[in-house]
Amino acid sequence: MIKVIKIENQVYENLMPYYESEGQKVWNIPDEPATLKSCLIDTLGWVVSRNIVKAIGDANKKDASTTKAITLLAKLINTLNPDTSKLTENEKSAYEKLLALADAGYSDSTLLNEALEAVQQQLSWYAQKLSELNAIDTNSADALDKLIAFAESL
Repeated sequence: MIKVIKIENQVYENLMPYYESEGQKVWNIPDEPATLKSCLIDTLGWVVSRNIVKAIGDANKKDASTTKAITLLAKLINTLNPDTSKLTENEKSAYEKLLALADAGYSDSTLLNEALEAVQQQLSWYAQKLSELNAIDTNSADALDKLIAFAESL
C-alpha cells in the first residue's frame, strides 16, 4: 500500500497501486515508469513541505520564526558597521526597530532554532530520498516494481 502519492494536483493516501477486475490490472497510479517517477518527485516535495509545516506549527509560529531570523541577520549586519546613510527614513526606522528587538533578545530563540532544525532535517531527508529515486533507471525491466516499492516505503 502506498501511504501517500501526489498525482498531478491531487494527493492520495493509503492507495493500492492497482486492483484486479475481471483478471485485468486496473492501475490507481501511473503504470509508465517515467510518469510514476515524476509523480514521486512531486510527492517528495509535497511530503517535505507538509512535514516542515507540521514541525514549525501554525502560521503565527512560522511568521515569528521568520521575524526572529530577520532580527538575527540585522544584529549580525550591525556588527559590520553598515553605512545606513543610503536608507530611506522608513528603512532606517525599520532597521533600528530590528536592532532594538535583537537587543531585547528577540532573536535568541528556541523557536527559531527548532524551525531551522526542522527545515534542515527535512531537506536532508529529501536529498536522500531523491538520490534513491534517481538511482532507479526507468528503462530497466523492473523499473515499475522498484518505483512502487519506493512509493510504498515513504
